[in-house]
Amino acid sequence: MGLEVVMPERLRGGRPWGPIRADSAEARQLAEFLREQVDFSGRTLAQLAEQIHVSKSQISVGLAGKVPEPAFVTALIHATIPEPRLRKQRLDRARELLEAAAHPSPANPGPPAASEVELAGLRAQQVETYDRLTHSLEAQNRLHEAAGNSAKLVMVLLSMINRLERRITDLTGERDQLRAAHVDPDALHHTQQQLARAHEQEQRAQWELSRAQEKQRQAEALAATVQAQITQLTDELDRLRTTTGADATENTPAPATTPASTTTDPVGDDFDQALTRITAVNDHGDQLLHGISADLHQEPGEDHDAEFWWVVQNNPPDNPLASPDTTDNLKAKQEAAEAAGTAGDYRRAVKLYTDLVTAYTHRNGPEHPDTLITRNNLAHWQGEAGDPAGARDALTGLLPAMARVLGPEHPHTLTTGHYLARWRGEAGDPAGAHAALTGLLPDMVRVLGPEHPDTLT
Repeated sequence: MGLEVVMPERLRGGRPWGPIRADSAEARQLAEFLREQVDFSGRTLAQLAEQIHVSKSQISVGLAGKVPEPAFVTALIHATIPEPRLRKQRLDRARELLEAAAHPSPANPGPPAASEVELAGLRAQQVETYDRLTHSLEAQNRLHEAAGNSAKLVMVLLSMINRLERRITDLTGERDQLRAAHVDPDALHHTQQQLARAHEQEQRAQWELSRAQEKQRQAEALAATVQAQITQLTDELDRLRTTTGADATENTPAPATTPASTTTDPVGDDFDQALTRITAVNDHGDQLLHGISADLHQEPGEDHDAEFWWVVQNNPPDNPLASPDTTDNLKAKQEAAEAAGTAGDYRRAVKLYTDLVTAYTHRNGPEHPDTLITRNNLAHWQGEAGDPAGARDALTGLLPAMARVLGPEHPHTLTTGHYLARWRGEAGDPAGAHAALTGLLPDMVRVLGPEHPDTLT
């Protein structure tokens, strides 16, 4: 009894092929059989070309109805069927078909050539595939640019944070000396103002650093997905015709600069100008990633939600988020985000909380309690939505700010520590989660009470 192989469901139908233009029914049957082996393998024509050492155009010709050389048929079967027993069966069958195609029956002419309607449909499909490929190549260029810009920002911000920390140390020492001297209250006041400004700038720089690092991660992850799409579309074009090509250029506008201001703190002014430019670059990265991800969601016949939802960090506001950021509207947004998470719509909760973080940051600053609490909620729902590593990383950066602004034993700080421990465990570090919870539990018992739901959890 022969071995019957059922073709995997994902390969049925497959990617489109161009028409078979065979001179006989036997040659057509051989071409159809060889195409089935390529579909069965899941390999692209480019991968096969590299493996059997012939060009993609030669493979296309060999699969388009022209009777190929025996060596080509043998190489193709060996490349597409790795299992020895099945390979022998397929090779025997291919040789039978090749023999029949080389000596077709005069009484068995090939089918008529494809009609003009069929050819017109194939040409339209080819144009549509080419347009999608061009669009993907343009997106890939923009993503590489976004990742490069974010990488540069990370280096600039690390240097800036280091300089700001030294400035804070110097100003703190100067303030302490002036306090001890009790001789120049105006100088003391001026130094205290500079120190407060430096602290605020350091917080902004830390926030922009986290944004730049996240944008770099998003751009690199999305670029890898776009590359897979480019490979697939290129293979579709290879199947529809023998050659393909695409050029893509995209000029990304540089962020606007802010004119320098004249104050009694020129060093602080320099930091503010640099941070303004950095914010503009980060905002531009948000817009770029959102645009590309939105386009990918709209690809015909594809469901991209599962692949791309997590990279859309600044979607256009949908539903109650389209309104101005008044107190009442922010409260309504907060309620909508919490309702989405409670209802199990974690992706929507992530989108809504992301917009809320942006709104609170712009309105109140990156370390305002409302901003910090919203960042905590965003990270929690990010983990619930299937990204525990992202939730862990976000909470790792958030916890020190919560402790500094709200206090290390504030209920919200303890909740953040609780979430961080949980997502550390979910992300593959159960020992770290155990240690964190062991250290956290006494504080939760003391502050929240032994029977508080979070304590029990």
